[in-house]
Amino acid sequence: MAIGSGRGWVNSAMVALAAGAITVSGCGGRGGVPAEPVEPYAGVALSVLVLGAPELAEALDDRRGEWERRRGGSVSITSADSASEADPGARSGYDVLVFPGDLLGEMVAEGLRTLPEALVSPPPPSSGGQEGEDDPTADAPPEDGLAFDQIVEPYRQAVSRYGGDRVALPIAGSALVLAYRASAFQTDRLGAEAEAAGVALEAPETWEHLDALARFLHGRDWDGDGEPEAGIALALGADEAERLGAETFLARAAALGLHRDNYSFLFDPDSMAPRLSSPPFEEAMEALVALRDAGPEGMAGFDAEAARAAFRAGEAALLIDRADHAGSWLEPGDEAEVGVARLPGSPRMFEPLRGAYDAADPPNRPGYLPDGGGWLVGVSADSAEPAAAEDFARYLIEPDTAARLRIDPRVPGVPVRSPLIGQGSAQGAELPGLSRRDWSDAVAKTFLADRVVVGLRIPGASDYLADLDRAVASASAGEATPADALKAAAEAWEQRTDQFGRQWQTWHYRRSLNALTTSPTPPPRGPGGREP
Repeated sequence: MAIGSGRGWVNSAMVALAAGAITVSGCGGRGGVPAEPVEPYAGVALSVLVLGAPELAEALDDRRGEWERRRGGSVSITSADSASEADPGARSGYDVLVFPGDLLGEMVAEGLRTLPEALVSPPPPSSGGQEGEDDPTADAPPEDGLAFDQIVEPYRQAVSRYGGDRVALPIAGSALVLAYRASAFQTDRLGAEAEAAGVALEAPETWEHLDALARFLHGRDWDGDGEPEAGIALALGADEAERLGAETFLARAAALGLHRDNYSFLFDPDSMAPRLSSPPFEEAMEALVALRDAGPEGMAGFDAEAARAAFRAGEAALLIDRADHAGSWLEPGDEAEVGVARLPGSPRMFEPLRGAYDAADPPNRPGYLPDGGGWLVGVSADSAEPAAAEDFARYLIEPDTAARLRIDPRVPGVPVRSPLIGQGSAQGAELPGLSRRDWSDAVAKTFLADRVVVGLRIPGASDYLADLDRAVASASAGEATPADALKAAAEAWEQRTDQFGRQWQTWHYRRSLNALTTSPTPPPRGPGGREP
């Protein structure tokens, strides 16, 4: 799990989001520098593999023509289903790979080209005058057509890096947010009761506040239709397709378990021992599972789609979901108001070396990016045309391409460029009740948090997450206590780590954090350091 942090860039990014100060360029050219050669890749044929998202492959296929016209090469795009994702042999022979971020560790292990910084850095400013002459444009920032600094920092500096090396470029991001029915927060209906109960009817700052809100709203007629509704809709059951329950659990655990002085909270970074049985994880699981009593009937078995359906039908006041699913939060024509907020934080944070909590004021509120951060594009290490492949990868994240992909419903995820985030949810554009400002603000604050946690992306990350998804479902169904469910998941993680090779997997985990030292190359793979 990689962690990025930053403070100095927050103000300028927020100004851009609020004022729309950055203009999205559609030309792809480089101002102030000589024109690029015509068709520099004439005769070059690139092959692109999109892993596990056929609709994304179709969207990218619709965009390849502009690159072919500008650069002279040809591009063929293939998609692989989920079965092919698990087969490294099916991923060989391609120049460019498009994949979810939780596959990054596997992609690195199989061979991804380290991308040169020149690919994303603007060219140096040029002067038309003679040496020594004053240049009135000398202080002007160079233009490069990519505007890489528009991409929010976690995606520039964490999601696209592995061990500090830039090995991919971000196409789309991922963020968990809290959606809520605005009618539930109207104080003229429930204000007196809420005040008496000590519950503030507003977007919660802490998870404890969210718990209190869900329980207070549950069983009350918060929308005025004469019928009682539920407090919250959560994915707590088995969810092989999305594993939203596991990601929600990790987001809650991060608020408790990611200390300001630590970079790692899922594993011990020296031994790969899971920390799932430690206090912050057990507390987070207990609290999450306890919310089943504040949800619609059967919520203990809800997957992501069932939770969305309950919220969409007006059966629940609150919903935790991926921001890119905003279009499914209301029925077409439903003009009910839906607000959006970043996920809550915790007034305490656990320090694992001392085994104790420290106070957090303001609340510890890391941004959590599920799915390994979102969708990435990288270049295969064995590509026969690395320069053209790098150029095509760069083209896929250029401002004009990103703007077109933002409004394409086939593209999973949210934009990662500040100006595009500020435009609100494209998928929710047809829902008059969805607050565009709230959505943009929630996503931006998730990305601009002081600490950002990128979902697990070591080799086998999806299998580790599946173990955790089963733990959430087991505890929610009452088949195991939260502690026992987490213990079972930790044992499964230990077995997976041993199968990969503990030293090899430790190297990848430390590498994925972008913050801890590692050797340039991994130790041998396999149990005991032996090749399997």
